[in-house]
Amino acid sequence: MSMVGFAMMLVLVFIGAISYMAGTYSDERNINRLTDLGYSLQSEIILAAEVEPGYERIITIPNNTGNTDYSIRIKNTDIIIRYRQTDLLFSIPNVTNEITTKGTHTISKPDTDTIILN
Repeated sequence: MSMVGFAMMLVLVFIGAISYMAGTYSDERNINRLTDLGYSLQSEIILAAEVEPGYERIITIPNNTGNTDYSIRIKNTDIIIRYRQTDLLFSIPNVTNEITTKGTHTISKPDTDTIILN
């Protein structure tokens, strides 16, 4: 009887460890996806800063990546992506307008010193 109880306890510990590792792997995968999104947005804004005036491009910030819900803010010189309790920060050139929503936005450079996000 004690051997069966010990075996059940061992099985439960094993299942718990696998469940924890699967959750950790899932969180890492989601953070990697959001990091890729952040670098992509960062590249778009840096590109806008480096090109000639008259540049305009439409970008789409997805509502979620995979099944991952997140929030995003683009403010002055930072892109801030929040997933659960983790903030991912990406430095960008100074931009006019702040973005706090997902969806379609326009990046434009009307003159040599201004990058506008709408």
